[in-house]
Amino acid sequence: MMNEINIKVLTPDGFELSGILYEYCGAPKAVVQLNIGTGMRKEFYANFARYLAENGFIVCLWEYRGMGESKPYDKDEFACITMQDWAIDMRAVLDFLEARYPDWPKLMIGHSIGGQLLGLLPNYSILKGMVMITCSTGTWWHHSLPYRLKSYFFFNILTPLTVPWTGYLPAKKLKIMEDLPAALIMEWREWCNSENYLFDFLEKSIPYSAYDQLALPIKAYWTTDDPIANAVTVPALLRHFRKADILTETIRPADYGLKSIGHFGLFSRKVKTHFWTKIVADLEAMISTNLTYNNPALKKVNL
Repeated sequence: MMNEINIKVLTPDGFELSGILYEYCGAPKAVVQLNIGTGMRKEFYANFARYLAENGFIVCLWEYRGMGESKPYDKDEFACITMQDWAIDMRAVLDFLEARYPDWPKLMIGHSIGGQLLGLLPNYSILKGMVMITCSTGTWWHHSLPYRLKSYFFFNILTPLTVPWTGYLPAKKLKIMEDLPAALIMEWREWCNSENYLFDFLEKSIPYSAYDQLALPIKAYWTTDDPIANAVTVPALLRHFRKADILTETIRPADYGLKSIGHFGLFSRKVKTHFWTKIVADLEAMISTNLTYNNPALKKVNL
C-alpha cells in the first residue's frame, strides 16, 4: 500500500516544480529521487515509481522547469530555461527530500539527462547511491546508425530553422518529445556538437562541477539496441566519475523475450519482472554500508 501526494518544490531561484510523492505505507527502506529524461513528462514513469513504492521506498517523481506541469505561463520565462537550470532543479528536489525525510537514506535514479547532470549538484554528498538508466554523453556522431542521421537533423537542421522564429523547439508537434525552451536546446545543441559533450564546457560556460569528487556507488544500465546510450557513449560519461564505485550492466532484449527495448523501454511494464526487480535489489544494496563496486573485474563487465 502507498499514498500519492502532489507536491510543489521551490528552487533557489524561485521556480516552482511539480511532482508526486509515492509514499510506502510503513517504515520505508529509503527515499528515491527519480529524475526523468529530456523532453519527457513524469506520467511516463508513474508505473515504475509506484512499483518502487510498493516495494518499500518513498519515491519522488517530478518534472524539470519547462516540462509538463512545471511549465511557466510566460513565454519569455520558458524561452530562457537552460540545461544548467535543470541541474538547479535536481538540487532543489534533493534538498526538499532531505528536509522532509531527514531520517531516511537518499538514493537517486536518473534516466538519460537525469543521470548526466549528477556531477553538477553541489549537494551530492546527501546521496547514498545512484542508478543510471540509459545515461550517456550525447555527442551526435557517437550515436549508432541510422539514428545518428536523425540526431544531426534534430540539432543542426531542425533547431536552427525553428528556434530563432518560435523561441522554442516545436518537438511536440513532430511527436519527438515535449517542446524545448530556446536557451535549453541551443545549449544542448552546443554540447551535442562537441566531442566530449558537456565536459568540454566545464569551467567555461559551466561554472561548477563535481564529477571527479563523487565517491558513491553507481549502477549503470544500457541496452544493446539503444542508439543513444551505447558502447561508446556510456563509458564516455562514466569515466568522468573518477572516485565513484561503478558497476555497469548491459541489457539484451532477447534475454527478456523482446525484439527491442531501446532508450525508453526499461520503464515499460513489459520488463517489470526481469528489470524492475533488479532496480529494487540495487537500491537495497546501496543502503548497505558494506556495498562497493570497487573491483576491476566487476567494472569491466559488459562495458
